[in-house]
Amino acid sequence: MDIAHFSGREILQIAIQIEKNGIEFYTAAGKAAKSDKVKDLFSFLVDEEKKHIGTFEGMMKALTDERLSGKYDPYLEEEAMYIKALSDSRVFTKPGGGKRLSSSAQAAEDVLRVAMDMEKDSILFYYEMLKATKEQDKHAVEDVISEEKKHFVKLQTLYKEFTSQEQGIE
Repeated sequence: MDIAHFSGREILQIAIQIEKNGIEFYTAAGKAAKSDKVKDLFSFLVDEEKKHIGTFEGMMKALTDERLSGKYDPYLEEEAMYIKALSDSRVFTKPGGGKRLSSSAQAAEDVLRVAMDMEKDSILFYYEMLKATKEQDKHAVEDVISEEKKHFVKLQTLYKEFTSQEQGIE
């Protein structure tokens, strides 16, 4: 793996790991939440992350990888550990973060605001990864960014719904 030039497959592996981190984060936060409304919101966010994993796995199947020629590659396990470490160091990563979030964010609006911030961090991370991606695979990163933007818009719409309900505007 060329650290300075990621393949589309490597970017999608990072994206999948970040979504898995999100599932762990939202699951922990949901278990610690006191309000049913906030628990339901965390459950929704877990489902969204699972959908993203499915989307990214589908995108990965559509990519070809010149390394998958049937030959044994001793660096694949090392590469997988590197990708996990890289994605773990970026988004949804603070130990106990889900529990802390739920204890400090009991209102659905607070949860959504934090989730939107994490999505923005994700989008910025992928824009940076785009610069370090092989030219022929940049479309994969652009597709990931597009998915993350859709997720952000969905969260923003939910945020507006919750804040208008809280203010009695419907």
